[in-house]
Amino acid sequence: MSVIEKSIEIAAPREAVWRYFEDPDLLAGWLMRNDFKPAISKGFSFFGKPNEDWDGELHCKLVEFEPPSKIAFTWNSNDIGADTLVSVELVSKGEGTLLTLRHTNWAEAKGDVPAHIEAHSKGWDDHLAILKIALGDDDDDRPAPPIDWTIFRAWLVIDAKPERVFKAWASSGGMESFFVDAMQMHSPQGGLRAPGEIVQENDCYVWRWDSGRIVQGQVLKVRPGKEIAYTFGECKFRIHAHSYEGKTLLELVQYDMADTEENHMHLHTNCRTAWAYFMTNLKAQLEHGIDVRDKARKTGASFSTYFSPEAAGITLSGE
Repeated sequence: MSVIEKSIEIAAPREAVWRYFEDPDLLAGWLMRNDFKPAISKGFSFFGKPNEDWDGELHCKLVEFEPPSKIAFTWNSNDIGADTLVSVELVSKGEGTLLTLRHTNWAEAKGDVPAHIEAHSKGWDDHLAILKIALGDDDDDRPAPPIDWTIFRAWLVIDAKPERVFKAWASSGGMESFFVDAMQMHSPQGGLRAPGEIVQENDCYVWRWDSGRIVQGQVLKVRPGKEIAYTFGECKFRIHAHSYEGKTLLELVQYDMADTEENHMHLHTNCRTAWAYFMTNLKAQLEHGIDVRDKARKTGASFSTYFSPEAAGITLSGE
């Protein structure tokens, strides 16, 4: 494949879509920061986050500008090393717009050209999806999928190896670094495991949070470096540390929850909120060595859907 071509339909008039290509602020909202000016042969740049291969700047030149139907500009960077060409055509279709984007002229690009093309193809998919949302075409009229109240999943990318992420969930020292205030882990024979020791199946645990809450349970499954499962009060949860582009895609699954009205809030909604808080703290801990938890007794559980300042004995100002 030497040509990237994308066609999408947007539920907005062509003139409204065109504004997102001629207005630098609107263009930045769905694509990248830029210093675009609508002048033929005028150079301009897009600015993004640098990485090990890219210095963070795209060098462009406007070659076609026909409001409100067509725009084309060159697209070059230090890792591409040649002027590729991006062209966009807008055609009215009923009350909406058919947008066709083509990214061509890859023949002179340097490096791994197929990899460049694949990355840009995925990138255009993402940015065009954002453009649709920016124009109010985000499929909000679709019916919501049915909720399975007995299970939920949460995901997070962490810039650390899977083995390191796994150990954070599989040792008392690891759990205390981001999740609980104190953890004791006992073998089936009753021996206390050391803080850095990896737990084993059928081990028993005691967790205590800064709020004073205590939970006891058991280890159900251990796949060293990859997966661990625990009982968790009335249900269970497991984590799986998937390898992903040199990082970890952390998958957390809470399951075996009774489908009752009380559990819809207590186990499904409240626990999902809490896991988002603690998983984010794990990311901060492993990537930056920062523990962002609020460990105060009164406000330490302020992430909970049940939290209220009054119940915690906090008097708010009248501001």
